[in-house]
Amino acid sequence: MDEPGTYLWEPRCPAEAELRALRDSVFWQRPELEEGARQEWEALLRSADLDAEQFIDGFNEVVGEYEAARRVLELFREAQEGGLRGTHTEPDPDPRPGRVTDPVGSAPVADGPVPDGTTAEPGPDADRFLNLAIVWPLSRKTVPADRVLAAGRSYELRVDIGALSAESLLAERPRPFPGDLLDHTDDDGRGDWLEATVLGDDFAVPVRRHGIFLPQTGSSWVCPCPPHAPHACEPVHRGAHLYIPFTTLGEPGPARLHLLVSYRGNQVQSAALTALVGAAESRGGDTVATVDYTLTAGFAQLATLPARTAAVRVGRPDGGAMTIDVIGQNGPVSSFWLTEHQVRGALKDVRGALFGVHAVNREDGSLENLIDENNGKPAGDLRRDLAALAHKGADLFLLLARSKPEREALRQALKAPSEIQICQEELGHLTFPWSLLYDIPLDTGVRPAPCDAGWAEIERRDAARSCPAESGHGRNTLCPFGFWGYRHFIEQPPSAAPGRRLRLWAGREGEAPALTLARSLTVDAPLMDHHVAQLRRHFVLGGVRECDRKEVLRQALVDAAGACVYFYAHGRRPDPLTDAPATTVLEIGQGERVTPRDLASWADTSPDPDRDEVAPLVFLNGCHTLDSDPASWLTFVEAFSAFSAAGVVGTEIMIEQGLANEIGEQFWEQLLLGEAVGPALHKVRMTLLRKGNALGLAYTAYCSAALRLRVAA
Repeated sequence: MDEPGTYLWEPRCPAEAELRALRDSVFWQRPELEEGARQEWEALLRSADLDAEQFIDGFNEVVGEYEAARRVLELFREAQEGGLRGTHTEPDPDPRPGRVTDPVGSAPVADGPVPDGTTAEPGPDADRFLNLAIVWPLSRKTVPADRVLAAGRSYELRVDIGALSAESLLAERPRPFPGDLLDHTDDDGRGDWLEATVLGDDFAVPVRRHGIFLPQTGSSWVCPCPPHAPHACEPVHRGAHLYIPFTTLGEPGPARLHLLVSYRGNQVQSAALTALVGAAESRGGDTVATVDYTLTAGFAQLATLPARTAAVRVGRPDGGAMTIDVIGQNGPVSSFWLTEHQVRGALKDVRGALFGVHAVNREDGSLENLIDENNGKPAGDLRRDLAALAHKGADLFLLLARSKPEREALRQALKAPSEIQICQEELGHLTFPWSLLYDIPLDTGVRPAPCDAGWAEIERRDAARSCPAESGHGRNTLCPFGFWGYRHFIEQPPSAAPGRRLRLWAGREGEAPALTLARSLTVDAPLMDHHVAQLRRHFVLGGVRECDRKEVLRQALVDAAGACVYFYAHGRRPDPLTDAPATTVLEIGQGERVTPRDLASWADTSPDPDRDEVAPLVFLNGCHTLDSDPASWLTFVEAFSAFSAAGVVGTEIMIEQGLANEIGEQFWEQLLLGEAVGPALHKVRMTLLRKGNALGLAYTAYCSAALRLRVAA
């Protein structure tokens, strides 16, 4: 096998066929390609005893270990693809306008979908839609939805945004993109650059992001111009469609991929596609696609969304597994799969460890509080607590990224303090303890050595998010900034309902924030009275409306009384005789139970003229208030969206009342001072950490990290 092109066996997988073609090309001799990468790839090509999975693992390990090998492979793939497939955002592609197909303006104009796969040019006020289709690469003809795809064969995903195409796989259940609300920021205000990314373990797809330009009116296009720069191309250089190549793998059966459309790192919308793969093309297939996540309806006011460093898309395909796709600033990082059993086990272990930080169960069934009257613990106890949590967090990190290339890619993409957006697909209520992830390598059973520089940084700045000695973190190092929750701002905005967008503000314009307080009367009365007095001092302008009966709370929510809704209540497990399974119940007053179904019923039977204008922020300060698991389908997070809530923040474990008081008071105080949810929650965590308390990691924000309260002048 010393000469190019001479092999003694057929390729065992598409990766082997691609590597052979790379070795036979001029790209193999590029000077920047590391010699180590050449040698390891050569060894793979010579190894006759590897199966397809082992070959793919070895191939990907080289890609993950050698940066230049990854760049050379990308250049080779671009050359192999041929024609313009959209602008590669990092780095810019070689513009070849002479090979563009489907020039903009060549499609006939009509009022509805055009049956040949092109789309009519939408009018200035018409809705625009994401269109998807699978096509054959040479003819660019649409592969019928009832066609079984052939294993090991190359196809292309055709993408555009415009009038609805009759051949779009999304035509049956389209989600419109009304572009009239766009704040156009690119090409001197003439439109906006979006990015498309395809991910999927069942297909071989290019590891890259593709640029696509959406003008103020009309359909999207692709061109050789670099994103976010003024267009230098002419109309004849532009393509009406983005073509993304992919190859089916060798295993017959259902295959899935995801398309994500983003704007400045915000995952605006995603679509899930499922196709049937067989030994050869035939009838009997059933290719379907659905829009399963929308961050903000219709790309409305996208320019107001803050840029995001990384996005994590969480899905749940048939079979109950949890799929996690990670996209960094330079493109896809990796895709991970977790089973329902793994998710349940991870949640149970982490919640148990968090609970053990501040309380233990006595033999008589009572709880012993381990934190002092200042809600803190001695430094030695805190380091033992963080060490225990770090070991759990390291297990979570290994669960998420099983191979060395995946872990290295994830660490590299999220090395610096980042803004991470968790995109949960519609009706996919699977939670994962993102804040507890710990990405510094730890040996099992070892007490990690504290990083003195990291602890000193926490004492120095309450806004600290990185360790000054990060480069020196070796194996078995305990640094608070190894936890994602102390290093990153993590937001989990729910998928937006049609006609609504991601909220960046809560409350009415020009009004002082008011607080609707749903409180329990079965907690310690002096602690509760002191807490309510503190809240009244914070909300001195807008006031506090106390609700200790279920009907009073219903009326307050229906009246859209204030920008802030606060549940200071018990969170109870459901009653198996009266409540839906896996649904947390909140108790207010003298044990009156409030369920997500109650909230849905109240919203469905009352007018809502002002709710969308108020868009309140909801804080659930109870126990087990956000413990949605793989078995649940209706949560408080979703239920409050019926009241146009801008977001929901809450704790996932039982919190001692005095500590809950402090966290609630600090959080609301930060927001009333003008802080956004992400920085406010971070400051609460850091304040507690300085006192020896790690339980700030137990709170989760289901909203934009940039969400703020409107504060009257």
